[in-house]
Amino acid sequence: MNRKSRLLLLPLLALGLIAAAPADDVRLEPLREAIISDARAADPAGMAFERTTTAVRRGPGIKDKTVTVERWDGQRWTLVSVNGKTPSASQFKSFRKATAANPVPGYHRLAALLAAASDIQTDNDGRKVLKIPVLPPGSVRTDSADISSHLSGEAVIATNDGKPWVARLKVRARENFKLNLLIKVTGFEQTFDYRLGPDGKPRLASQSADSRGSMFGFAGGQTDDVVYAYR
Repeated sequence: MNRKSRLLLLPLLALGLIAAAPADDVRLEPLREAIISDARAADPAGMAFERTTTAVRRGPGIKDKTVTVERWDGQRWTLVSVNGKTPSASQFKSFRKATAANPVPGYHRLAALLAAASDIQTDNDGRKVLKIPVLPPGSVRTDSADISSHLSGEAVIATNDGKPWVARLKVRARENFKLNLLIKVTGFEQTFDYRLGPDGKPRLASQSADSRGSMFGFAGGQTDDVVYAYR
């Protein structure tokens, strides 16, 4: 090998070393396990809140808005009101079915979700982000199906006195998918925002979801905005 060849080869080797170096100094596993440990300690039996959901359903000539208030007392759910009125028998029935099929929301649910995180990156604001390529089963359910396998997620990490916690979880569809034989989902995004409570522990403050799809060739969708008020 002549001198010119060696000069060309050395920069290429240097580039190879740079590419092989980890993108972040923070290792994935210790960060992930620290957050999972705190999430597991956030027992839903130890909290009480009201959940207000504003749902807007869209379709050809349709725009329905429903405001639902529900209460969790640490042991059981209560349906408080629907559009400011006492719920009907059919609304109570749908409510009981939905709450029986879905776990209580909260920071504790991040334990199972982040167990599937397999990468760590840094966003434009310098924050660490844990990447979840496929959500584990049972993470996100509709009224009739578990759609977790169609979704991916990313958790934005904040710190409090040097201790990491999840400030935001974003979930989105990895692909178009069928919800059933009639509905094709062409877009799905869900965002969970967490805040530190008076005790310094993170808890779910709000969430939003936007879904888009088609049925019989007609496009439609729904947006949901949820606010949690702790007692």
